[in-house]
Amino acid sequence: MTHVDVLIITALPEEYDAVKGLLGPSAWTDHGTGGSQPFATAAGRGPSVALARPTAMGGRSTAPIALALTDRLRPTCLAMSGVCAGRPGAVAPGDVIVAAPAYQWDEGKYVGAAFHPDNQQFPLDSRWVRTVQEFDPSGLPSHGTADDEEAKVWYLERLLRGQDPRKHPARERYFPRTTWPARLGQWEGEGLIAWRDGALALTGTGRTFIERTLYVDVDGPDRLPFVVRPGPMASGGAVMADPETWNRLEVNQRKILALDMEAATIATVASERRVPHWLVAKGVMDHADLEKDDRFKAFAARASAEVLLALLELLLTPGAAPPPPRPAGGVVPGPVKVQVLRRLTYDWQDLADHLGIPAWEVRRFRAGDEAHGVWTWLETRDRLADLPGALDGIGRADLAGLVRPHFTPGRAP
Repeated sequence: MTHVDVLIITALPEEYDAVKGLLGPSAWTDHGTGGSQPFATAAGRGPSVALARPTAMGGRSTAPIALALTDRLRPTCLAMSGVCAGRPGAVAPGDVIVAAPAYQWDEGKYVGAAFHPDNQQFPLDSRWVRTVQEFDPSGLPSHGTADDEEAKVWYLERLLRGQDPRKHPARERYFPRTTWPARLGQWEGEGLIAWRDGALALTGTGRTFIERTLYVDVDGPDRLPFVVRPGPMASGGAVMADPETWNRLEVNQRKILALDMEAATIATVASERRVPHWLVAKGVMDHADLEKDDRFKAFAARASAEVLLALLELLLTPGAAPPPPRPAGGVVPGPVKVQVLRRLTYDWQDLADHLGIPAWEVRRFRAGDEAHGVWTWLETRDRLADLPGALDGIGRADLAGLVRPHFTPGRAP
């Protein structure tokens, strides 16, 4: 197999199983079993899919398998589903967030105790953002309307957590118009809540009821009235359980919705390997606070997989032409390299801009030797064959003529 429409990477076995379970075990064909980068493929009426996972979560574990399989399968879209933490007050457990943009929040510099971020943000295609905004998840298997009992549990849990149900982002999903007063009156009559100090609060009976209900709910929900929202997703290198996390992240991204460990890696690999599209959809399992638990984990993994596949069916044309092969790499003789670098003294910045080298990486180049920094940047990404065309693009056909004879068309090894 040399091309698939979409390559889906998941970070955890539960997330991998959630994707696989949607199409059924018989739909999948395993490849590379026993090797370092095994994957499975499925093809049906929708886009052709390859599915893989690393052996551990996090960007460092995700990057190698994402890079290797992207080079091998040349997907039109590199994608990921799974679980994330959601911003309290903005999203609810079970909601699915589509990264738009994705970025690595913990890149930057510490000066004493102060952290100065240097984030490179990867925006989602604006046409795809619009599709996400207009997407209705109500037809998905994990989506369901809350009944009276589910609304009761939801409301009492909000009081138990010290949250104001009236201001919660999911209130209207559990309380359609006109149902709020009647339900509260009913639960007050049952002795679960009572009016105290200008607000309704849990009674002893109500506290016992909701604590017991949550205690026995070890499997989590099967269906929820969740929503799908595009928004900023920040990736970091550690699992967070600190309520102050959101305040710190909001300083540099006031609309942040989600926190994960791999979305920025997926977007980076897609950018580096020139994959036409990337898409990350993750379900909210907690709020990255001290009360985090795994009650919503299975649901979040399943709902995000359903959303991801549904969006891909809308956004991708099955069997679309694969991305064009990259030119084969060559070996540029040392004397030629020296000539090119010496003559780029005043044009290296234009070359970096033409190649799309991020500003935060340009700042890492050694002062006075920036042209060599550009060369090394291309070399480490197997993109040196892009150099002749980029030199032509900045008006340095003389230098392009020096390096072009050392590259041949075809696919990179």
